[in-house]
Formats: sequence, C-alpha cells, structure tokens
Amino acid sequence: MSPALRFTIGLLVPFLLVVPTVPLLGHLAIAPYGVPLALWWLFGCIPLTSLCLGVCWFGYDRHQPDELIEADYDSGERS
Repeated sequence: MSPALRFTIGLLVPFLLVVPTVPLLGHLAIAPYGVPLALWWLFGCIPLTSLCLGVCWFGYDRHQPDELIEADYDSGERS
C-alpha cells in the first residue's frame, strides 16, 4: 500500500467524514428519536474511522517486524 493511499485512508477519509459534514447536517431539521442527524452521523463515524485505521494497519503495518517500527517507548522519564 503506497504512503499516499495510507494517508488518504487513515487521515483524509476520517477528516472528511467529520469536519465538513457535521456543520452541514446540523442545519437540517431531521431528528430521528429526538436526536439531531449530526449526532447520529458522528456516532456512525466512530466505527467508520476505526475501519479506516484497521485497513491501514492490515494493509501495511501488520507485515512490518517490530524491529523496523521507529518508536522509542523507553526513552521518556517518569515523573
């Protein structure tokens, strides 16, 4: 999976699901069960965002050995 595709699926799609759509949906007078449509949309975006991140992980990061992951979790000091 190319880095551009990972960026698109992992960051751009969840961003576009939430940021531009919620203000647009907030203007609608639709409220199933008394809950505004924008709130239903946000609750629906939670599993969709997790799905996008899961696709990125299964498509790229799952195949990397732990030694190649550039993260140093032991460098911080405890306070």
